[in-house]
Amino acid sequence: MTALAVSPRPLSPPPPMRRPVPSLVERQQAVLRLFGDDALAPGLPSFRAVLVHEVERLFHALVLPTVRACWPDVDQSPFLAKWKAGYILYCGLGLSTIVCSRRRPGLVDVASRGLRAVDASESTIVGAARMAIPVVFRVLERRLCERAALGAAWILVLDEALDDDHGGGGVGERASALRRALRGECSDDASVALRTSAAMARALRARCDDADDHAALDGVIGHVEAWIDGEVASVAGVPDPTGTSFRMAGVAGSMEILLWAVRRYAGDVERDFLYRIAELGQMADDWLDIDKDQTQGRVTPATTGVWTIDDMARVFARAGALLDDLAAQAGEPRGAPFHRLLVRTFRGEVQRMARTLVENP
Repeated sequence: MTALAVSPRPLSPPPPMRRPVPSLVERQQAVLRLFGDDALAPGLPSFRAVLVHEVERLFHALVLPTVRACWPDVDQSPFLAKWKAGYILYCGLGLSTIVCSRRRPGLVDVASRGLRAVDASESTIVGAARMAIPVVFRVLERRLCERAALGAAWILVLDEALDDDHGGGGVGERASALRRALRGECSDDASVALRTSAAMARALRARCDDADDHAALDGVIGHVEAWIDGEVASVAGVPDPTGTSFRMAGVAGSMEILLWAVRRYAGDVERDFLYRIAELGQMADDWLDIDKDQTQGRVTPATTGVWTIDDMARVFARAGALLDDLAAQAGEPRGAPFHRLLVRTFRGEVQRMARTLVENP
């Protein structure tokens, strides 16, 4: 099943409830408590080192030059810290799909079977990954990994562009400018985020290998247009019947970009897992931004009480269960060294995401 099948239904939010809003400090502490810091202890084996090395390599070799061509001072922008953290998380998730898929490359599958046969330790598995993963990401699936890197970065740039007023035009003009950017078009006087979005759209389109790739990317753009429409409707004060302020359209639009990049390997479990991670990040971001959004008169699921720390905990637990399913479909038993490494790597990245959101309000 390809990544462009019907999107998994979002976890149903509870009805809005009137409750006191904790202070920003209390919310920050609650987020850090929820996600913990157990996976961040120094010296614990995980796949992070090898994974982030490849993600960073793609960032500096491909993503940053593409962005700097339109946004020369992005390195000095306040956007950089959140963008880089989000990119590492999303690109890492996309590349992890290759390793965890039931259709994963033969080299990974053979190596994994051999390591299980000898009951290899966590440290031995990490050592093997350091040798095998660069071969997969740089040689066997180089083009796919480039798409995943550009797609992960594009998600964050699009999100930044969605926050622009694009010269103060009305909501219709805003939607039109964003739609043109999805097709690689924008005016010379457009915002830097909008021009960068258009450039990244062109870079992704250039990495389509055939008509099927182009058609699949067109389908993804349909999801992103729904994301844009949702954001514009939210700004215009149009109520979302689900109570989530059109946030789930953003989850779908952003994750479909990643799923397109790795569609050869992405099935139902991978899709559901990526959706939950994106939903979790949006929940945490909105919950931490309650004060800012209320000051600006912006309605979000957090300002209305639809999303709370309890809802984050529920989605976090669901993501953990899906991670178990990913390991199982790859033939890795629960509690075995590979499974422990996978869980520790995932928890560590989510914990880093939480810290970044707390430290960059």
